[in-house]
Amino acid sequence: MSLPVIDLPRIGAAASHDVVFDAVRESLIAHTEGRTAVPPPMVLKFPDHDGDCHVKAGYLSGSPHFTVKIASTFASVNSGLMLVVDATTGTPAAVLADEGKLTAWRTAAAGALITDAMTPPGIDEIAVLGTGEQALLQVIWLNLLRPLSRVRVWGRRPEAVEKLCAALAAEGFDARPDSLGGAPCVIATTSSTVPLPSALFSGAVHVTGIGTDMPGKGELPTDVFAGALVATDDHEQCLDHGDFGNAVRAGVIAADADISIGGVLRDGLGDRGDRRTIADLTGLGVTDAAVASAVVQALSTTSA
Repeated sequence: MSLPVIDLPRIGAAASHDVVFDAVRESLIAHTEGRTAVPPPMVLKFPDHDGDCHVKAGYLSGSPHFTVKIASTFASVNSGLMLVVDATTGTPAAVLADEGKLTAWRTAAAGALITDAMTPPGIDEIAVLGTGEQALLQVIWLNLLRPLSRVRVWGRRPEAVEKLCAALAAEGFDARPDSLGGAPCVIATTSSTVPLPSALFSGAVHVTGIGTDMPGKGELPTDVFAGALVATDDHEQCLDHGDFGNAVRAGVIAADADISIGGVLRDGLGDRGDRRTIADLTGLGVTDAAVASAVVQALSTTSA
């Protein structure tokens, strides 16, 4: 029996926004409730080739599959695949040759879900920090949950900012370069190893950080966490290499001060008072596993 290799066009046809949103939401809530198996991620670095590779695995209790993912970025080009395995027999079920897109989509979905959940109703203006693929996707996926009236774009390279503004305009957004900060909702998508300018967060009532996916990264200034209500996708992982952990080590916030993103998605935020809210996402293998399993099941249904 040959192992099915599913290419990106077929994956894209099965991985609708609703499929990805539902899988990511369910897996984050399950992780909060202790219904997941998520080993620590493995990271390989290739400095001579401007590359890194992430290996993540995960299993959601009751799912028919578990998944092992390889996702790499070399010279800003993303690639990867997911091995989906039958969780009852251990037999490989399929290889999803997704070229790194499922990782991008589940990250966009997770960011959009928690940004929407933690940002006060009525806020429809955001700033996106960074100019890569994830900056574009965060705006597009958040707009599916709360329509956006204006997008501010910040980046260190003016030509990249202009390119992203043009891409967002092509998607129907009012997107403009911004160097002053002050947006009420800020989404940071950079791979920075040094804190971004504090002025970018000066007017933010909510901040989502998704760039700290491996040790050594840190995009949010630690002072942004002072007095904030912080939600993390995984407490230990965010302590180890998230922006939350950087703030803890700086003495700005206590190590036990965070709440879980899955809990917020399940129960709502409750009374935030006048506190700024921050979501720190470092990426979980169980979200990959949930999305991959949903794709395989959707394809099995359509081919039956």
